[in-house]
Amino acid sequence: MAKYLKNVRINPITNEPDFYFPMEVTNPADKAYAHLNRLDIGMAMLGNRRFLAIMIPCKNKAYDDKGREIYLDTPSEEQHRIYKALIKDELNRQEDIKQDGRCNISTAHGGTEKCPLRIPNPNYVPGGNQPKTLANKCEECAYEQFKQAHTVIEMSCLDHKGENGETESYEAPSPKNYYAADRYEELSKEFVDFVRERKPRLAPLAEMLVQEYKLTEASEELGKSTSTTFSQKEKLQELLTEFLNIAITL
Repeated sequence: MAKYLKNVRINPITNEPDFYFPMEVTNPADKAYAHLNRLDIGMAMLGNRRFLAIMIPCKNKAYDDKGREIYLDTPSEEQHRIYKALIKDELNRQEDIKQDGRCNISTAHGGTEKCPLRIPNPNYVPGGNQPKTLANKCEECAYEQFKQAHTVIEMSCLDHKGENGETESYEAPSPKNYYAADRYEELSKEFVDFVRERKPRLAPLAEMLVQEYKLTEASEELGKSTSTTFSQKEKLQELLTEFLNIAITL
């Protein structure tokens, strides 16, 4: 069985947990970065994924005279907060993949919900050896033949026969939100300008976040600790709420 690096480890000195964010290795430069900063590299797990990763301490950091990162003593509670913020995007992405293609079913209150991934185990008894829930497998459902495997469908699947018996390509109507991307870019620029007026020191981070940088990437680019960027992100969320309230009323 493959050995995986642990995301949570007990510090032998403080006897408190230390948290590590498994940052996936995507190019050779990542390994060079790890060696330069003396970080562990190995197979790691996060959610249901296993991948080669650099284990990033979820601690405040500084830099030595050679420009190398130095991780400072950071309370476990603060480490845990940083860790949860860093893994959030990946776990949300995995949850979206799990839910993709699952059917909408009726609820007892007249609404609909996604077919659950797990269902109660009728044989479960507290203290027994049976699990509390069981995997809800699509292949065991009577309606499995009607299930769409994924929400993404190739446009070619919608081609149809015309009046003359010839195959005609399907032409999708333009959705109401066709220009949503353009509007997002406009709002992003306006939000960064808004931040620059209210809290100029937060503008560089705001600019990176609207470009969908991850917190770890933004921290590295800005030369700040992840705890600092996380704290600044919380302040940006407050400014975003204020900005959207103004934008909606305009």
